[in-house]
Amino acid sequence: MKKNWLPGIASLVMLALVAVSFTSKRNQNAGAAKIKTIIIDAGHGFKGSMSSPDGTHGANGQEDVISYEVAKKVVEELTRQLPDVKIMETRPTPFFIGLRERANFANENKGNLFVSIHCNFAPNLREVRREGSRTETYYVKGKGKKKIKKTRTVPVYKTYYHPNPANGTETFVFAAHKQDDKEDILLENGDVFQNEKDDTTAFNININDPIVKQQVALWTKQFFASSVKLATIVEEEFTSLGRFSRGVKQRQKGIWVLQATAMPSILIELGFLSNRDEEAYLMSPDGQQQMAESITRSIKRYRDLVEKPVVQNAAETKRK
Repeated sequence: MKKNWLPGIASLVMLALVAVSFTSKRNQNAGAAKIKTIIIDAGHGFKGSMSSPDGTHGANGQEDVISYEVAKKVVEELTRQLPDVKIMETRPTPFFIGLRERANFANENKGNLFVSIHCNFAPNLREVRREGSRTETYYVKGKGKKKIKKTRTVPVYKTYYHPNPANGTETFVFAAHKQDDKEDILLENGDVFQNEKDDTTAFNININDPIVKQQVALWTKQFFASSVKLATIVEEEFTSLGRFSRGVKQRQKGIWVLQATAMPSILIELGFLSNRDEEAYLMSPDGQQQMAESITRSIKRYRDLVEKPVVQNAAETKRK
């Protein structure tokens, strides 16, 4: 009977060692939390020509243009303020890039962060109002083939549409119930331990090994927590501008590009183009610059948070 326990005990010991090893490497390895590559993703884009937009639009503003302009400003700010970090764009031109291409680009370039920039839209509010009544004539069957004419009073309704007052920013992370999809992406990309590149064992990985799958599950949970952390900081920065924050959210059906990127990933909705005030703000050079600077500050704050323990450990080691 004791023999039957041995395989189970051995498995638990191995998993415990993996978890300890994983945590230890994250805390001790100088490259474990280092952010070396940031992927900036401008949502949507024009298909074929500038007269064929793909994103949403307001009365005057186009998401393809606004997301592109803000993304460019973010890239410019990050390049200037974080010269030691590689900043890469999935959509370097105004034209459309497919979702799969965006995710592949981020994964192939070993991004440590994926930040997608979009604009929101809310449809007009529909109101059905009773405007009165009218007399309606109808017929009922009488004796034989005879039909009897009758009348009745029926209500008259009219439909009105009103501008939707929805406004504010919101930042999405990949849906927690889509964790399996994220794990699959990590396994498919081979170098699932991208932040442990100095570990030579990372180049001889059996993706079917249950221990490897356990490590991937740990990475996925960490990526989710990191994504929420970054998204929260982004919304805090927007609030400091005086913008209304709708918070950090998950979409029930998921957001494919967030699940398909093997790194912490967020999608930022800058505001509602259906709201005239927000549309005007996001179309203005000042508004775009303010949003870009807020996103840049958020990324820098996040970087300081995740790299701070590494810096402290290095300093303590040096003192010893």
